[in-house]
Amino acid sequence: MKAAVLVLGLLLAVPLAFFVALNLLSSDETTDCAKVRDPKAGAWQAADFDARNRIVSDLSLCERLQGRSRERVKALLGPPTEEKANALIYELPAGGAGAQNSWTLYFGADGRVSDTRYDVPTPPL
Repeated sequence: MKAAVLVLGLLLAVPLAFFVALNLLSSDETTDCAKVRDPKAGAWQAADFDARNRIVSDLSLCERLQGRSRERVKALLGPPTEEKANALIYELPAGGAGAQNSWTLYFGADGRVSDTRYDVPTPPL
């Protein structure tokens, strides 16, 4: 039974990870950065996976968060899922059990966003 659940999880997770990665890589063709605006206050906290994925895509591809302070990011997105000395981590609720996709915002020595990374975990084989 456990093996069947694991296989089913793999069958669902791999295409989802591929779809998300493909959307992030190809969305620069459809994202007009001149039209991208910050999400409304509270939008991240209230958003489902698809809405959060779009926020990540727009803000990352258009580098809208680069140079912002930790306080400004928290004011915009709300409290992170995890906070580290040099990073804020926001999870995306992909549904189901297991690891969640995450969006990590890295801060430089000046305390401002220097880089972002979107992680899609792959389940163990």
